[in-house]
Amino acid sequence: MPPKLEKETLVLLINIGVTRPNAQKNRVLLDKIKCVAQRIIEKKIFLRPKDEIGVVLMGSSVTKNSLNTDHVGEFADFQIPDWNLIQKIMHLNETNYCSNWIEALSATVEFIKKNAIDNSMRKVILMSDFNEEHDIILQFEVDTIAEHLHTEEIKLLTIAEELLDEEPESSLSISKAFLKDLHKKIDGQHVTFDNAVADLRFYLEVPTKPSPWYATLELIDIKIPIVSYIKVTDTCKFPSWKTAKGDENVVTVTEYSDRQRTIYKKDEIVPGYKYGGVFIPVEKKLEDALSYKSGPKSYIIHSFARKRDVDLEHWYDNTTNVVLPSSRVQNAQDPFYSLVLAMLELDVVAIVRKVNNNDRAPKMVALFPCIDVPDEPWCLVEISLAFAEDRRVMVTRPIKSVIKQLTSEQNEAVDNLLDSLILPETEDSYIVEGNQCFLPGSLPDPAMQHIWNMLSHRALNPDKPLPPMEDYLKKILEAPSVKEKSKDHLQRVAELFQLESIDPKAKKKNEFNTEDNEQDVNKINLEESTKMDDKLDTVDSFKELDMSTDTVDIDLDELAANI
Repeated sequence: MPPKLEKETLVLLINIGVTRPNAQKNRVLLDKIKCVAQRIIEKKIFLRPKDEIGVVLMGSSVTKNSLNTDHVGEFADFQIPDWNLIQKIMHLNETNYCSNWIEALSATVEFIKKNAIDNSMRKVILMSDFNEEHDIILQFEVDTIAEHLHTEEIKLLTIAEELLDEEPESSLSISKAFLKDLHKKIDGQHVTFDNAVADLRFYLEVPTKPSPWYATLELIDIKIPIVSYIKVTDTCKFPSWKTAKGDENVVTVTEYSDRQRTIYKKDEIVPGYKYGGVFIPVEKKLEDALSYKSGPKSYIIHSFARKRDVDLEHWYDNTTNVVLPSSRVQNAQDPFYSLVLAMLELDVVAIVRKVNNNDRAPKMVALFPCIDVPDEPWCLVEISLAFAEDRRVMVTRPIKSVIKQLTSEQNEAVDNLLDSLILPETEDSYIVEGNQCFLPGSLPDPAMQHIWNMLSHRALNPDKPLPPMEDYLKKILEAPSVKEKSKDHLQRVAELFQLESIDPKAKKKNEFNTEDNEQDVNKINLEESTKMDDKLDTVDSFKELDMSTDTVDIDLDELAANI
């Protein structure tokens, strides 16, 4: 497991006023600030709910700060992120009160110094237009502000309309030049509102340094110290609505009760198992003695198999590990790389029995040799294998009967369309307009992001209907290169396969008529069957007559005339 991230203490320093006397209110700027603040807090709610956020306002109608700086107000004390804080920020309005970002930043540093108690990573995000007058900026020294931030170990991120590096030094205003000089001294960051909104569209988790797993790779009497790292894992888990709501009043209570709703204490509970209708208590010692013991932590090669015999359908789990020689032990590299090279030359993979910790359930994994990959060392790629009882073989429905119905032109058109939809195999082919597409981890999960957006909308707008998926998420689902390659083939398929419009009402009516006809036929058959049964009953009754009377004296001609 990766190490836990350090807790972060963040202050949003927001300008809701003006930076020059008699300047006009800037509603557009405040809307951008609100959008960025909302995205930041939402990300904290979903991914880092234990971080703390405070809000300080520039241009506030109320002066509330430790330095008594005019029109700088401490709007929200440090708190865990929640939806109420977003709603409070959304209700902010622009003002005509004037303040400058340097004094506001100094007041924010004092706010952090007095209120941030935990030993955490401290950060200030300052959002303003940085348009102060010349006389105001000349009152301050860059080195003094930088030293203050260094002393309190506070990182600074500023967001404005334009970048500082794109314009020459001479064309920058004195406020922006001061800000640029400050960033150089403290190694700060500066981005535009447009870039900040684009970067915050996806709630990506902060990358962490993977935690190593040390073990000994055993092959008969050969023991090689190795270390394993997680390379690929499926960490996308949908957030629960309970987490999204952030309801602090929810309390979980565990109770033990029987069928009569009688509540018992935990000490009164006797653990056991039920066999049929009989309860059999099992003591803790006996259960431990009967439980499966896999043995100590181990990583033992069971056998080798041809690489072609380990099909993709045998791969299991959603995690891939990379195995390297351990750096803790000297001379571990030589036997490890010799094993990798030998496996590659023989085109085999190693089948390994893996036990992560003592008495944990063992896993069977396959080790694939991997060399000559750019910017990556020689290694063994570990992929889990499924046990025989866990496999489920899915048999697809044969389509040979459908293919026989196609003409040669239709069959060729479908083949060409399928070929155009296959992703390229070379890494250079993944680059589209300078961006890498389709590579693992190169793009976030749009489904996950859509769920987060819907949870945010429901929390902030409980009475409104959910909106459709946003356009930037739909764009991710489009494959530019594949779409362009398959365009002509898709048109050809549309020409060869004509679709017929079917009226569902008429189809339903035909189905009803068919059912009625079937009922009529069944009715007729039933009537005919009834008549036949009557005839058979007559014959049977005739057969049941008393035929013991002597018929020698009966005149058959007279009987026939009477009939």
